[in-house]
Amino acid sequence: MIDPVAASSTDIYEAVLALSRSIAGHTDLRSLISGVAEALRRIVTFDHLGLILHDPNGNAMQGHILNAPGNPVITSLRLPVDEDPAGWVWLNQQPLVISHFESETRWPEGVRVASELGISTLVIVPLTAGDHRLGALGLSSVAPLDPTPAEIAFLERVSSEFAVTVESYLAKGAAVRERDRLQTLFDITNALVSNLGRDDLFSAISGQLSKVIPYDFAMLTLCNDSGGLDLYALHSTGPQLVEELKGPSFNPVGMPATEVLATGKPVVARATDTDRYPALRRWTALGFKSLCSVPLVTRNRPFGTLALARMTDDEWSSEDVEFLMQIARQVAIAVENSLAYRELSEIKERLATEKLYLEDEIRLDQNIGNMIGSGQAFQSVLKSIQIVAKTDTTVLITGETGTGKELVARAVHELSGRSKGSFIKVNCAAIPASLLESELFGHEKGSFTGAVAQRLGRFELAHHGTLFLDEIGEMPLELQPKLLRAIQDQEFERVGGTRTIRTDARLVAATNRDLKTMVEEGKFRADLYYRLHVFPVLVPPLRERREDIPLLTRYFVQKHAQRMGRDIDSIPTPVLAALAKYDWPGNIRELQNVLERSVILTKGSVLQVAMLPELVGKPAAPARSISAELENSERATILKALEDANGQVGGPTGAAARLGLKRTTLQSRMRKYNITSRHY
Repeated sequence: MIDPVAASSTDIYEAVLALSRSIAGHTDLRSLISGVAEALRRIVTFDHLGLILHDPNGNAMQGHILNAPGNPVITSLRLPVDEDPAGWVWLNQQPLVISHFESETRWPEGVRVASELGISTLVIVPLTAGDHRLGALGLSSVAPLDPTPAEIAFLERVSSEFAVTVESYLAKGAAVRERDRLQTLFDITNALVSNLGRDDLFSAISGQLSKVIPYDFAMLTLCNDSGGLDLYALHSTGPQLVEELKGPSFNPVGMPATEVLATGKPVVARATDTDRYPALRRWTALGFKSLCSVPLVTRNRPFGTLALARMTDDEWSSEDVEFLMQIARQVAIAVENSLAYRELSEIKERLATEKLYLEDEIRLDQNIGNMIGSGQAFQSVLKSIQIVAKTDTTVLITGETGTGKELVARAVHELSGRSKGSFIKVNCAAIPASLLESELFGHEKGSFTGAVAQRLGRFELAHHGTLFLDEIGEMPLELQPKLLRAIQDQEFERVGGTRTIRTDARLVAATNRDLKTMVEEGKFRADLYYRLHVFPVLVPPLRERREDIPLLTRYFVQKHAQRMGRDIDSIPTPVLAALAKYDWPGNIRELQNVLERSVILTKGSVLQVAMLPELVGKPAAPARSISAELENSERATILKALEDANGQVGGPTGAAARLGLKRTTLQSRMRKYNITSRHY
């Protein structure tokens, strides 16, 4: 068996040394076995080399046989321990030589395989590292051989050297599997917290799980109130047999699931277990060979099962089942959360629908959101909003400070197709110029002093929504080119970053400055101005919409009184006249502040306006003329509300609700202006 030309002890030791070098560093089984064969062929004559490892799952010997040099194919062979000669070597830790296969009766299946390979002599030695019995190492020859005790001792020496490498290979494989399982557990956990939809959730779990546990089909079932099982989710990693197994619910009798739910323990069933589980016949008819079912447990009771099925003869290892139990515990929590999420979503959707219905009932026909007014100037602004909102066009809102430019921007967002997205606001005047770029576009970690972590910019946060840039005229000139690119191309880079980020955000800008004059003075880029000036909306100052002051006054008084728990239901006509004749340089913001202070100082149910002498100090017209004009305006407003409400005074769609008044207050004013049903 040992080549007589190379039979010296020196050559034998060199062969052992060459063996150590040839198998060092190999990371896969094929190259590991090939390395051993290459080293041994320098001194040993053989045709086949076999590495036979003991597999505790099923107590079997898993053989990997390298054929002759002209046919270097590794054949896998799996036999029970008591049917494999290598199993005897593994059990007894003694070498074994078989030269007369025709008379060997102890291992008929092993003899049959040897006969198919044309083997006449088989030598098997233990593969053991210390106290760790790994399996056996076998050499075979087509030509008859009669190995001496010295030759067998040499093979044992080789095997002991090889065993160290095999043990390291197996340990590394186990570590890699453990790493992969932990990574899979982590990935599944991520999937569980990010996918609440039933189909997306289960396909994400199944896709990750199949990376470490091979299977062809996965099914998730939940117990129902009638004692049956409801199909919650299906996923196939191989043949698309999902349709054949679909069904809303089924009786678990005769299935492994019955035992799983009763005991709370996993069950592995094979195609041969149909006597124990008759319902398996449906699965085996589709080609499935085995199934592993584990319980979904919550609050110390099983409420469903997770089942994996295979169309191969692969064994379900104890590690597979244990890992599947870990996954099932995570899935149980996720399924509970998913069911609760679905229930909450249905409630939320229902409440949202009811809310929209009620809002539609009580919203003033001529108003949007918190925008109040009925005058021609105000209606012109509303018409512009309604025209541009449905598009994705950039909007530039201009007007004096305090005129409600942000309300216009919000109305554009709420009436657009992006209303479900975010409305992100940036005040360009309130953020230092050195930080505004980071605020808009974000920054990478370490991009500047204080950038201790990556930060998303407002453009990214406004993805699929609206970005509102207030006080756009205050934006630094050096930052304007990057803003222009972000608006035109919908892409930018974070501060300190090189990766181009794309976003889908609609831009609405506002300013109280004259941008065209700033362009002429070189303080604002012309190309950015024309890009912003696609659809300008001018919000008029309050002095140009005096007819809306009574409506605004009532709205703010009611709002602040309700918040403060005050009962104010009357505003004297002279007070309204005084408010209407004032020029309001601070516009609506100033009016709101004056009225909030007035509500605080008012004692009783009649509004007492703070700073009234100051407001009256510079009359724009004779007080009596203003008072008469305001009375006529108020009477016309009431008549319009009654007409829109089809004469109905109270109720959620009545004129009182439309005017923001109590029903009794409106009736009192109708008597004051002598308004009867014949007028509307």
